[in-house]
Amino acid sequence: MISIENIFSFKKFLEKIGTKNYDFREKKFYINPENKMNYLFNSSIKGIEESDLILLIGTNPRHEATLVNARIKKATSQNKTPVYSIGNAGDLTYDYTIVGKETNDLKEIFEGKSDFNKKLSLAKKPLFIIGESALEIKNGIFILEDTKDFLIKNNFINNTWNAFNILSQNASTVGALDLKFYNINEQSNFNFFEKLENKKFELLYLLGSDNLEIKKNNEFIIYQGSHGDRGAEIADVILPSPTYTEQNGLYTNLEGRVQSCRKASYPVGESLEDWKIFNLLTKNLYNVTLFENLEVIRKLIEKEIPHYVEIDKLPNVEILKERKKITSFLNEKIDIKEIDYYFSNSIARSSKTMSDCRNILLEKKNGTNN
Repeated sequence: MISIENIFSFKKFLEKIGTKNYDFREKKFYINPENKMNYLFNSSIKGIEESDLILLIGTNPRHEATLVNARIKKATSQNKTPVYSIGNAGDLTYDYTIVGKETNDLKEIFEGKSDFNKKLSLAKKPLFIIGESALEIKNGIFILEDTKDFLIKNNFINNTWNAFNILSQNASTVGALDLKFYNINEQSNFNFFEKLENKKFELLYLLGSDNLEIKKNNEFIIYQGSHGDRGAEIADVILPSPTYTEQNGLYTNLEGRVQSCRKASYPVGESLEDWKIFNLLTKNLYNVTLFENLEVIRKLIEKEIPHYVEIDKLPNVEILKERKKITSFLNEKIDIKEIDYYFSNSIARSSKTMSDCRNILLEKKNGTNN
């Protein structure tokens, strides 16, 4: 839930204090940020209605992206678009066919050995949608890279149609990737997590991060956020900052479309906008301030990412026939991880309405709902 400006200012603050140990992910899932196409929903949300076949790979769009799911439902009802899935996605509110539950089932599609290939051969505008559950497993790199390679070879990625889609679960994921808020290399996609697991950090700075699974050892933890949630519970120092409704900011949606969020109210108590807190820290540490105001931050971002000047427009993504990454393969089950839908973030977890909705759902599952 962190805005583009605050991700940018956090990165500049971390670079100022001399560290590159940062990552936007709160769990391990494979990313390839070399080309923007590798992490976008390239067909666009509107493009779902143009598709004539949809394959879900390790995703439940009903819980992970409700607007995407609504568009898929519209395509199935109005255009009779068939939907298939690798993995059991549960109740999506429309019919779909499970064509596999393991990575081997996907491999057979790539090799042309699956019954699904007959259906795909009739499609002109298919959609392949990869979810984070698929990217979390050991074969995550295989799923992303070989799916893309397969679509390129079959001309489903071209200048008029791009069937390759990543379904990110968080509002700030694409923006964080655009801003290069990660530390990866050829040897490891998970440098930050490996250091975290091996207790290499003396200090952890959590910016609005409440879903990172961590067993605190001797780390000194700073939590900067709006709610006394999981991150705050383990913190040694808490720096109060506003919710996204209390500060202006930009967010990049899963299509790469930059959207403007305007504050509905002002920060309460002693909380300050995140970038102002970084200013205060550098002022105390180095007697300098990083930014004069929010407008300066936006101008700096626009220099790094020129298309960010265009609010609410789809980016022009260059189709690059990049060198295919060498991937290893092992057969794994593709489990679609269940999301605690009404408690998916710190703000939702503190909401009475969300809590009531969750209780109703749990009662229904337990068969105690009257």
